[in-house]
Amino acid sequence: MQGVEGKRVAALVGDGFEEIELSEPRRALEDAGAIVTIVGIDERARQRIRGKRGLDDGASVRAEELIGDCTAEDFDALLIPGGTSPDRIRTDREVQRLIREFDTLKKPMFSIGHGAQVLISSQIARGRQVTGVHSIADDIRNAGGLYRDQPTVTDSNWVSARGSEDLMQFNRAMLEKLATATPAQIGS
Repeated sequence: MQGVEGKRVAALVGDGFEEIELSEPRRALEDAGAIVTIVGIDERARQRIRGKRGLDDGASVRAEELIGDCTAEDFDALLIPGGTSPDRIRTDREVQRLIREFDTLKKPMFSIGHGAQVLISSQIARGRQVTGVHSIADDIRNAGGLYRDQPTVTDSNWVSARGSEDLMQFNRAMLEKLATATPAQIGS
């Protein structure tokens, strides 16, 4: 897709990520020419980050980068798949730092399902329109966010989706947002 070719996207995942919420957006991004990098939170993530498929075990991935070594300037966008991963990583200070950097620079951030929990814990949801899995609607509202029960919601640099049932609309909105984003400066 024009405007996406060569752009770098960090996929922020921890144990319990919902497999399809990483694999499908990743496939869509890579098919459009983007470079997706799996970012984990600790050294153990270089060996294995366990995915899940609903309540069952899913495919695992390995971190290619660790969050402590990354800045928002290294990437053009950030993907936060759902599952139980967001709840496990949301209190990590380095995760919060990176999320706030992305938001300050107005770089695209894509969250699916429970992914919005990371935005909430990073203290940036106030006044923002966002969607996510229905069970976190109160969390979004309590953080000052404006919960929208829609397949996808775009608010400035954010694109969010309720969950895997909305991946087709989410992938389209994600690619459109990424296509208009200013590319990261390599080596900056």
